Amino acid sequence: MADPVSDIQPLFDAGRSPADLGFRMPAEFEPHVATWMAWPHDDHPDIWGDAIGQVQKDFAAVAEAIAVFEPVRVVVHPEQGAHARAALSDAIDTVLLPQGDLWFRDTGPLFLNDKKGRTAATNLVFNAWGNKFPGMDDDVKVGEALCRHLQMPYYSSILRAEGGGICVDGEGTAVTTETFLLNANRNPGLSRGDIEDELKRALGVSKVIWLPGDEGEWITDGHIDGMMMFSAPGKALFEINPDPANPRARVCRENLLALQGQTDARGREIEIGLVEEAYLVEPVSEQMALSYVNALIVNGGVVMPAFDTPTDSAARDLFAQAFPDRKIVQIPILNICPGGGGIHCITQQQPAGA
Repeated sequence: MADPVSDIQPLFDAGRSPADLGFRMPAEFEPHVATWMAWPHDDHPDIWGDAIGQVQKDFAAVAEAIAVFEPVRVVVHPEQGAHARAALSDAIDTVLLPQGDLWFRDTGPLFLNDKKGRTAATNLVFNAWGNKFPGMDDDVKVGEALCRHLQMPYYSSILRAEGGGICVDGEGTAVTTETFLLNANRNPGLSRGDIEDELKRALGVSKVIWLPGDEGEWITDGHIDGMMMFSAPGKALFEINPDPANPRARVCRENLLALQGQTDARGREIEIGLVEEAYLVEPVSEQMALSYVNALIVNGGVVMPAFDTPTDSAARDLFAQAFPDRKIVQIPILNICPGGGGIHCITQQQPAGA
């Protein structure tokens, strides 16, 4: 008989890792129990300012779109409970825990499962994207707080990192970037080998592919989820920029060249589909995120961004080709993306048990 889930935590506390116990982080295209999000609010007026109301409307639209496909659970600061409840439909659950902003891909736990059908989590050390933003203490603690609320065993990784900087295929492969994980503002003193070893322990992967990243992306230092996503075993969608005058064109090209010819943990050469980002949109902020691959795969569908620009329809068509058995839904996020992220950045999937 399998050990009860409650017996796992003492093993994690004693230094055993998820990989030691047979856990792995599934691919996003595998079945989900739910999607988790975190309510944006105005405790930090310097972050969203007068735009907070419009950000909340975009957030609610994304949450409602996901809820058509699978349960959505939103972590809400206790002082914001009534406000969030009024803005969200009854189809969406709320969980009251101290939290700050909406970037739950980076602050929340990374959910894992094993072949026995058990669920656990890995919590990375969130240090506000390399100590860039003070006053985010609630977001530093929210991953562990949610695991405790769920009575879910969790592994505390030594890596200072965010979930948006790591992409997995569920079959042993992780992709990340040098400008992110090798950055001195996150993991000083750890070598590339040290970081690879910890990724393998924390997420149950066996191979790490490094892309150069984007040193010009000043908040995340080049998160992978603004560049690519795995769409199926051995297949990825990759963002490109066709405008030679745009600095992103060079960044995308360098990262694409680094991925081309790479094999995954099972020895397959990764098949790459190309998606043009929303390069025609005039940025309204230095960190504006215009990535279509910053989308969320859900049970039976994909919820992807729209930017009210001609490239929206072409991106949707490419997603429909990449996900022929899923319904493609586009949601406008022009109020969220100036903050530096997209739909993937504000969500975190909880996988179903094996």
